[in-house]
Amino acid sequence: MTSHARQTPVIWLHPSSVAGVEIFNPNYWDGASKTFVQSCWSEYSVLHHCSKQINDICANAGSLVTSHLESLNAQWNAKRFPLQEMIFFAEEPDLHIRIEAFFCGMKSLLDLLAQLLSTEKIVSCKIDGFHRHKDVLGGKIVNALSNNVVKGRNEAAHKIAALILDHKSCWIDQAIHTRDFLVHPSRGAQQLMFKLDIVEANGLLVCRGAFPPEIDSVPIQAYAKTSMANIAAFSVAFLALLKGAHNV
Repeated sequence: MTSHARQTPVIWLHPSSVAGVEIFNPNYWDGASKTFVQSCWSEYSVLHHCSKQINDICANAGSLVTSHLESLNAQWNAKRFPLQEMIFFAEEPDLHIRIEAFFCGMKSLLDLLAQLLSTEKIVSCKIDGFHRHKDVLGGKIVNALSNNVVKGRNEAAHKIAALILDHKSCWIDQAIHTRDFLVHPSRGAQQLMFKLDIVEANGLLVCRGAFPPEIDSVPIQAYAKTSMANIAAFSVAFLALLKGAHNV
């Protein structure tokens, strides 16, 4: 096997990578942290790309369900069925897989950010992810920021813990719970489909709207957009506190 230890990596960046470079610029970091920040940049870029794809699929929902409607009308013409007793959905695998990828990507980014607490010597123990303690999501990190703080880093640790707790209550816990449900469904296979508003008009079934899956009553495309803003705000504040810890 050829060693690449002394070779300089050259990466052809995807256009989506531009979105994260101002937040995750590896040139501002040293040692092991540099590698983690590079990975954070990559993960954030993928999330940005995935969010755009989710939005594009949802915006094009009407044309995506055309084939489903043609099939439904063929059945309707063959034999009428009680329309008012039914609720209609349309599968779209591309949307399903991107929603799963988006939530998994959010958790992966949190895992990468959490490891910077060790490489930047905020805590003395090894942090290898945004892991739970008992029933508390991210509990291992919060505990470490209270009980395993490196000497001289107490103020930074306190501020970082407060930041994490604030964002946990606003969006992190919900995102991780949703990710866990998608990856490890407890009530059978999850369904991420368009809900169709089907009515009869002049003897034919027509679709008045195709509505995407929702997260706590928020359409997935709007949820993804808001999540990207939350992720960016958290990352900027988190990294600033890590940098500031060395100037105390």
